[in-house]
Amino acid sequence: MSLLLALSIFARVSFAAPPETVAAADPKAAQARVQSALVEPLAAKERDQSRFSRARLPAQERRVRILDEKPRTDAQGGVFFTFAVDARHGVRADDAGWKLAAVGGCVYQSGEVFVQSGERHRPAAFLLGKNLKPVAEHVCKPATLAAATN
Repeated sequence: MSLLLALSIFARVSFAAPPETVAAADPKAAQARVQSALVEPLAAKERDQSRFSRARLPAQERRVRILDEKPRTDAQGGVFFTFAVDARHGVRADDAGWKLAAVGGCVYQSGEVFVQSGERHRPAAFLLGKNLKPVAEHVCKPATLAAATN
């Protein structure tokens, strides 16, 4: 009986869906990944915020812009796109209400999303309240730029 249980658990783990990846040269896939990994969880977190909180009111709307036409490669060979998330606060529906590049970062072909925090980058979960340390220096920096700063 325990053998059947172990086999069924192994089968579920073995055939589980792989993590979402970004097509190597597809900015639309990169945009969708940022939307699902960063923007939607951030909106869900902000919906749970108390109406009586002293925190700034959440953005009414966010939009993701992929800043690269073609993917970039970092010093370790990782392929990524840079992105900016624009945020609209208040009730203005025109372009004057948007704060451009409220959040910036990059999304890797592997599906990992990093946000810029100061001069360094951190995993996107940092914006969701997790205390995560900055990642390696080469992350989100094109290979030529990373070599020039070292």
